[in-house]
Amino acid sequence: MKKTIKCLFIFIFFSVIPEKNLHAQFLEPGVGVGLVSYSGDLQRGYSIRSAALGFELFQRLNLSKHISVKGGIKKGTIKGKEKILDALSQNRNFSFKTRSTEFSIKIEYNFLDFFDETGDKIFTPYLFLGAGIGLFKNVEQRNLKVSKKNSFNLIMPLGLGFKYLYRNRFSIGIEFEMKKTLSDLIDSLENKDLLVKNYQYGNPNSNDYYYFTGLSISYVLYTIPCPQKSAPSNNIY
Repeated sequence: MKKTIKCLFIFIFFSVIPEKNLHAQFLEPGVGVGLVSYSGDLQRGYSIRSAALGFELFQRLNLSKHISVKGGIKKGTIKGKEKILDALSQNRNFSFKTRSTEFSIKIEYNFLDFFDETGDKIFTPYLFLGAGIGLFKNVEQRNLKVSKKNSFNLIMPLGLGFKYLYRNRFSIGIEFEMKKTLSDLIDSLENKDLLVKNYQYGNPNSNDYYYFTGLSISYVLYTIPCPQKSAPSNNIY
C-alpha cells in the first residue's frame, strides 16, 4: 500500500510539469452523496452491507487539462458489527456507530482532456490522493447510546472515479474513495491489554479504514478564452 501511494504521488507530481499554459484556471463547486462503510476489527475488506449515508460539499480548482485540486468537507455515520466468524467475535459480539466529519484536500489526475471545446471528450476516468483530518465521535455500542469525546485523526484518502461533462457546465461523477486512518479507534475497540476480560480489545497491529462510494454533481465556472493569433488550441487552456 505504501509503495502504491508513493508511486501514484510521483506520477501526478511529474504530470503537472508539462502543463505550462495554466492561465485558464477555473472553479467547480459541488455536492455529493454516497455510502460510508468500514473495515477494521469487526469486519475485513470493503462491503456496503453495513453502510450508512454520507454527504459532501466541495470546491474543485482545475489547474490544467489534467490536474485538479479538490477541497471539501464530508459528514456521515460509520457503523459496523461482528462479521468475522471466529470464537473471539462470537464472545465479543460488538457493534458500534460513530459520527464522522472530515476535512480533506486531494489532487486529481484526469486521464482525458474532457473540457475540450470540440466536444470529442466529455468524460474522463481519474485517480486522486490527498490528506485530511477526521473528527470522530462514538455514539452507540451494542445498540446502546453512549457519549464519548470527539477524537481527531489524520486520514489519507485514495481512490478513483469517472466524470461526465453535461452541457459544458455540469460535471456528474461517480467515485470510490478509501481512507486510511492512523489509529484503531473508529470502532471504539481500543488497543488495551490483551488479557482484559470479555474480549473488549482490538488488534493493535491493524488500523481502521473507511470508504465513501458516491455520486456528485458540480457546476463549472469558466469562460472560453479568445482564440490565439496562430494555431489556437481547441481547449479552454
